[in-house]
Amino acid sequence: METVTIPKVQFDRMKGQIELFSNTKLYQRLLQFEQNISKKKYTRKDLGF
Repeated sequence: METVTIPKVQFDRMKGQIELFSNTKLYQRLLQFEQNISKKKYTRKDLGF
């Protein structure tokens, strides 16, 4: 694994963006979608392949 160093200002900006995004309805829907699909095993036929 490689270590990457970024400026503190950039880190703080990225941290704020993550906090802002995690409070949106879109993110909540994404989490709900992940929970729904993790409960069932899908086959290639289910996915249209």
